[in-house]
Amino acid sequence: MATAAATCGCGSGLAATDCLCPAAPLATLIGRRYALGLLSLIANHGTVRFNELRSRLGDVSSSTLATRLADLEQAGLIERTGHPETPPRVEYSLTGRGRELCRVLNDFLRRGQAKRE
Repeated sequence: MATAAATCGCGSGLAATDCLCPAAPLATLIGRRYALGLLSLIANHGTVRFNELRSRLGDVSSSTLATRLADLEQAGLIERTGHPETPPRVEYSLTGRGRELCRVLNDFLRRGQAKRE
């Protein structure tokens, strides 16, 4: 007797392994203002300090930047390293998960550009 594949519960009827619903929280996170810009800046510059990120993004407030960085850190995409110096120095870099996400997003972008050509 064959067993039915488990569905994710979204009502699509797709097998849980074929449904994109589990990606919804990640899509929400990277869809927030400045999130993709931050990932891109950190990916392209390696380890980056808070004030450098703020100056490169331009119009972002310190509180918004701190919130977005905390969101990305909580998701495991970036890591925050604090150095006990005066004045305090905080640096941000991508985690392995963050690097993998950037590779996937770059591939997605290249495929989209190739379709338009």
